[in-house]
Amino acid sequence: MHSVCLTNNKGGVGKTTTAVTLAHGLVILLRHNNLPHRVLLVDTDSQAHATLLTTGRREWDRSESLGEVLLARPANAGTILQRLIVPSTWDEDLHVLPGSPTLDGVNARLAEDHGFAVRLRHALRSVADRYDWVVIDTMPSFSRLTTLAMVAATDIVIPVEMRFLETIGLQAIVEKISEVRQSWEIPVRLTGVLPVKYDQRVNLERESLELYSSHTFYGPRLFSTPIPVNVAISYAHDACESIFTYDERSNAARAYIGFVRELVERVLRSTGAEE
Repeated sequence: MHSVCLTNNKGGVGKTTTAVTLAHGLVILLRHNNLPHRVLLVDTDSQAHATLLTTGRREWDRSESLGEVLLARPANAGTILQRLIVPSTWDEDLHVLPGSPTLDGVNARLAEDHGFAVRLRHALRSVADRYDWVVIDTMPSFSRLTTLAMVAATDIVIPVEMRFLETIGLQAIVEKISEVRQSWEIPVRLTGVLPVKYDQRVNLERESLELYSSHTFYGPRLFSTPIPVNVAISYAHDACESIFTYDERSNAARAYIGFVRELVERVLRSTGAEE
């Protein structure tokens, strides 16, 4: 089971949009290629926007959401996780482990547990035979919930805008990933950096993209198709629909399916190399 964590400690960068679109895109692309395509979306963000977009439901109690899994006794967490998974409204092969506002309180309570970071990783083992891919959305901070999301992942993708202040923060995220990898002794990979909300008409954005494309570290990790600014995404969100359903011919939909294809290739190539 491959698990991809979307993370950026800055809000408003399209992280949740990328998480939900990746989750649905995986189902679509893998099904089209007759590959295993059962996908679980895990929402670790207390804003729970990924949950809202993919289920159409706004209110979830802690007893119905991820918080219940994270505060459960480890021996029971897997069973509880299986019980709380719900179908998405987007596709029968896309399921959701809901987030909720109660995750803020859960994040604070996790401070009492020195082994908190492996809780999600271990609980997800209970569904390893039910899902082929897991996509994890995170909150825009270096919280304990973000740490346990990284620990639960095999691969990490960083969505980032090609703007000066946003790109400065990229190094801090890379350092955090390295810290998590070393502290918890896990083989999680930084699989790629995804340019989002890209406007090629803006000189500074074009220059930033060129700079990162030629960078020794970031260049090989940069996904080849930036996700453009596109109003269709906002309209799709308003309708609680996937961009692939709302407007599959939009520039954003075409760019996102290109990203999904490239991500799958990278993940499978890395997995094959390890084997």
